[in-house]
Amino acid sequence: TRQVLINDDLDAFTRIPAMYGNSIAQLESDVVWGIITANPAMADGNALFHTTHKNLAGTGAALDVASVGAARAAMALQTGLDKKTVLNIRPAFLIVPAALELKAEQLVAQNLVPADSAKVVPQSIRTLSPISEPRLDAASATAWYLAASPNQIDTIEYAYLEGQQGAYIETRNGFDVDGVEIKCRLDFGAKAIDWRGLYKNPGA
Repeated sequence: TRQVLINDDLDAFTRIPAMYGNSIAQLESDVVWGIITANPAMADGNALFHTTHKNLAGTGAALDVASVGAARAAMALQTGLDKKTVLNIRPAFLIVPAALELKAEQLVAQNLVPADSAKVVPQSIRTLSPISEPRLDAASATAWYLAASPNQIDTIEYAYLEGQQGAYIETRNGFDVDGVEIKCRLDFGAKAIDWRGLYKNPGA
């Protein structure tokens, strides 16, 4: 209203676009991470993470060198659509819930060298980029994932309506009342494209 606009000493209205931006970023993240936790069915009728897809550990294992090594091997052995061509997919990201953030950082730490040579983490694992996502904790505080670079293979793709990338915000001065109307619109969607670039271990 006009009175609120005049008395806006804290510049609340000038912060509205930023507030919309934060809400939109949260919504987009909710949609993308929701795909991971919902484990939707793919075109073949099986869930995104499924033993048939060879991207789900048969038995949950704690996050360590051995379990990550097994996950890397499974991704490397994924085959193409002809079921014959070995794709040799290499993971680029180690994705964990907030509960495993510290453990993931310790696992991939470049400057941490154990005194016991048997506990040394191979360079191939230390090159993984850790991603900690609190949205995963509600589904499981033990499950962890590997993901390939999108430059190697598609995994989860998000998109905007053509020509409408990001939010559309419009303001209009009121006529019937002395005030301002603000409208925000977002055309956004996301979908799991290919399961072969993703791997899940339920953890332990």
